[in-house]
Amino acid sequence: MRAAANIALLVSLAVAAAAIPSVASAADLNLLPHWPFVAINVLVFGLLILPVNRLLIRPLLRLVEEREQRTSGSLEEAGRLDADASELGAELEARLLEARARAQARRAAIMADAEAQERSLLSAASADAARSIETVRGSVTSELVAARASLQGEARALAGEAAARLLGRPL
Repeated sequence: MRAAANIALLVSLAVAAAAIPSVASAADLNLLPHWPFVAINVLVFGLLILPVNRLLIRPLLRLVEEREQRTSGSLEEAGRLDADASELGAELEARLLEARARAQARRAAIMADAEAQERSLLSAASADAARSIETVRGSVTSELVAARASLQGEARALAGEAAARLLGRPL
């Protein structure tokens, strides 16, 4: 292939060198085509079409097609990845909502349990306080009864002593 390209290049350079017009003045300018040169150019064009097509045009077209396929493949891959990312994001969001709901339910259960324990402790403390109050009331009442009885005896004794002093004689 390289050899054919080199030969085609040498042939085209030879034809181009043969087609270079000689330096002429404006009076010698001829606008009519020189048919042997036209024939040579057509012949060289015809000879170069096949190697140029095979060596340059087809590989370039193949590269362009491969690039387009890679680009469209990359775009399809990017679209697929984007769809996957959206799907994973939605799944993650659903899991997050589910976890939040479970956490909220657990929090509510813990709060209800804590409130029940608090009520139980408060009722136990209230019952204990009521028992303590009743115990204290009972002891205060018994001490009050004892103090009254003691004071009554002392009051009688004092009253008898005061009456004896007032009367000036023992009773």
